[in-house]
Amino acid sequence: MKKIIVSAIFSLSLFAQEETIQIFTPITSSCPQSWLDDVKTEVSNVQIVSLIDVKNLKREVGIPKEIQSCNTSFLNDYVFEGNVPSLAIKDFFKNIPKDAIGLALPAYENDKEEKTVFVIFEDKTYKEFGKYK
Repeated sequence: MKKIIVSAIFSLSLFAQEETIQIFTPITSSCPQSWLDDVKTEVSNVQIVSLIDVKNLKREVGIPKEIQSCNTSFLNDYVFEGNVPSLAIKDFFKNIPKDAIGLALPAYENDKEEKTVFVIFEDKTYKEFGKYK
């Protein structure tokens, strides 16, 4: 399986003591504080990196345009596009779908009460992973 190369080495377990999630955001925007607070309750180390052009990163990783959002995060060699709920990330690591590279919460889902999260595959296709509140 093709692994996403990131400048940091991540631990093997989702909720290990020394794990790190890197969140790449455009310089002109910021992540919602409520989502960051949610992530910080589950992950011991959160690193936020501001980039001039996050779109190139999204393209290199293989995130389809239709499900892109503001930020792109990396945890344990997987990508999490947008403000993916921590419960969805937990569910993902319990049973990682074959050929999956990560999850996405598209920008158009952010304001919905029940959000649809998508799983992204190596071939740049995606399908619904689940609904989360």
